Amino acid sequence: MFYKKYQPSAHLTPYVACYYVWEHSVDPSSGSASDSLQIESPPTGFGSFVFNLGTPYRVEASLRNPFQVVPEAFLTGQATRQYRLYLSGAIHMVGIVFQPAGISSLFGLPMVEFANERVALADALGNSVQFLTEQLAEAPDYPARVAILDQFLSFQLLKRNLLPDRIDHSANQIVAHRGIININALVDDAFLCRRQFERKFLQRVGVSPKYYARIRRISYLCAQLASQSWQIADWQDLVFRCGYYDQSHFIKEFTEFTGKNPSAYVRNNVELANYLTT
Repeated sequence: MFYKKYQPSAHLTPYVACYYVWEHSVDPSSGSASDSLQIESPPTGFGSFVFNLGTPYRVEASLRNPFQVVPEAFLTGQATRQYRLYLSGAIHMVGIVFQPAGISSLFGLPMVEFANERVALADALGNSVQFLTEQLAEAPDYPARVAILDQFLSFQLLKRNLLPDRIDHSANQIVAHRGIININALVDDAFLCRRQFERKFLQRVGVSPKYYARIRRISYLCAQLASQSWQIADWQDLVFRCGYYDQSHFIKEFTEFTGKNPSAYVRNNVELANYLTT
């Protein structure tokens, strides 16, 4: 299995976290028509555009459509709970991971409407997306696909004549501080009243500022677990570094966002990192 992240052009970094490619080919000698995989992920705090050039697959996440066969090209909004992918056959994906307000900034979409949803890009952006998907399918290699996406977003940035605004900055600060940040200070820095700030943030990011900070804390903690291969020598230190000062509060938060208590999650999870070789 191959998974790699690529950085966007510098002028896109306020809006785009990274691009990625994900490849996994079926072994023809296995004698099976498909290789089945289940991949689960805690909320990350980032929306994305996904272009699936391989076998169609299913996702278990949405309240409106709890077991969804995803479109060929789709938008994912903020996840507020763990989700699971059911994959079979060949995996050939390329995607854009946006900064928290990036989709709204670049495309003017109300992200509050897309929380926990996967929506066909053609429904969100129009039929011109089909040409982009065809370009990606015809590209000769991974760098060429990434270059196509970077050019697509650069054109969109130029068309909208954008500069990062207060909500972009505030949301990106929450990411930079791993969710451990004073929301009142962000409100003051944005020169908005609390109600205006929260309303704009909800529309642009998809969840409230406080809730987003909670997501980012859990996401960072889960990333630390994965980086240590889920072999944690000092839970107390990790929990403290992630801004939790009460064990019962941490366990409650972790269980809410992942569906499992910390001990069960460490023993039994199927995150993508389990399938990748380092």
